[in-house]
Amino acid sequence: MVRLDDLLPAIGIKEIHGSTELSVKGITYDSRQVKQDYIFVAISGYTEDGNYYIPQALEAGASVLISSKRIEKLTRPPRWGGSATHILVENPRKALANLATSFYNYPSDKLNIIGITGTNGKTTVSYLTESIFKENGKKVAVLGTIAYRLGEQILPAPITTPQSSDLQQMLRKLVNEKFSTVVMEVSSHALSLDRVEGCEFDSAIFTNLSREHLDFHQSMEYYLQAKIKLFSTLGKDARKEREKLAVLNLDDPATERIMQLTKAKIITYSIEKKADVVAKSIKLNLEKTTFTLFSPDGEVKISLPLIGKYNVYNALAAIALALGQGMGLDIIKRGLEKVSSIPGRFEKIDCGQPFTVIVDYAHTDEALRKLLHACRELRPRRIITVFGCGGDRDRGKRPLMGEVAVGLSDYAIVTSDNPRSEDPERIALDIEVGIKRKKKNNYQTIIDRFQAIEKALSMAEKGDLVVIAGKGHEDYQLFKDKRIHFDDREVAREILLRRMKG
Repeated sequence: MVRLDDLLPAIGIKEIHGSTELSVKGITYDSRQVKQDYIFVAISGYTEDGNYYIPQALEAGASVLISSKRIEKLTRPPRWGGSATHILVENPRKALANLATSFYNYPSDKLNIIGITGTNGKTTVSYLTESIFKENGKKVAVLGTIAYRLGEQILPAPITTPQSSDLQQMLRKLVNEKFSTVVMEVSSHALSLDRVEGCEFDSAIFTNLSREHLDFHQSMEYYLQAKIKLFSTLGKDARKEREKLAVLNLDDPATERIMQLTKAKIITYSIEKKADVVAKSIKLNLEKTTFTLFSPDGEVKISLPLIGKYNVYNALAAIALALGQGMGLDIIKRGLEKVSSIPGRFEKIDCGQPFTVIVDYAHTDEALRKLLHACRELRPRRIITVFGCGGDRDRGKRPLMGEVAVGLSDYAIVTSDNPRSEDPERIALDIEVGIKRKKKNNYQTIIDRFQAIEKALSMAEKGDLVVIAGKGHEDYQLFKDKRIHFDDREVAREILLRRMKG
């Protein structure tokens, strides 16, 4: 238990109604998680207002309520006794983060926290970084899009970066279990919504910037500003003495803005320009990607078990970070070469068929472009691409993805992704706007995703490459009124095995 009085200096308070001379057992923003003597922080989401759930929080035993709205009746049920304390704040999200940081006693102070941000590549960089650090004998946790991996414990990841109170609780658990390093994907949403407020990062990696999440950020400028926040705050109000490190992709135009606004030590990586860490002599095939690494510590040939030039960038980011934290090239090389695959990222589905099938998470026009360029470099007979776009998200990227798909594929099949509350047919029509701009007819629309994958695999012949894009590691599909189990990898295997059996 922690005294409420001890936590309050961490937040900006407008008004207090009720006693602060009490002890609290926990903090949450989810009324379903409230227990006796918890603090409930009412935050507003996309579709729901946390203030609506205050009665449930009181019923469950909350003794303190924090919100940005005045609440008239805060009487708890008789079994809990008395009224709850109400604290009025300007920004409940920031209050939640700072309260949790204080409640869990600043756990990031005792960990090496590495943040990775950018439109594409975050997950792959996190896996590569994890492998290098493990090779160096470190006990590493990874928080990201696929899962939250806390050693042997693997938790589902409903969002890329956990909500602040969940994050601080996880970090405290990691401190208690003697972890040394946390590799964290930091989304633009997390930065905008104060999920990582109070978390002191030691290093931050920038991968790239392209169109994404404009339904939330409204413009590319605001989207970039969210990413920059990770670097502009790096080292600000630092409690740790360790030198802060910014690892930046010199080939991305956004890097120049970041370099101007960070006070951390900068390490750059590049394929095209003169940087601290550079890859040359890149060679690709269906099994691996090889390149020669040039760095301040010397040069070495890397044989990366991942496919595509974009994965060279991901490797360079992890390499630059590791070098910046004092690791040797021998450890870095061994760590990289041990990463055989990453779930849903250019993941090959091999059932003995005479053509190649890959499943990939690419769900933006730029990610799809990089993916299909990587496929082209492998010189397949034909590329057949299955893809769609998510509902309730940025409509502007739909025609762009249509253009990319038909422009870089020999044949494309437009299907549903996660339509959510939107009509899948309407989403497909938005995609077709871009296809028509290209004046291409090398496509068809099959809304049912199973049937679309089945069609692509039935068309494929020896030497072809089938790309199933958009969902990657996801094992579900979201509709207006339901969530169903759907895993592109499982579906592809099922269809291929049936085909192989004749």
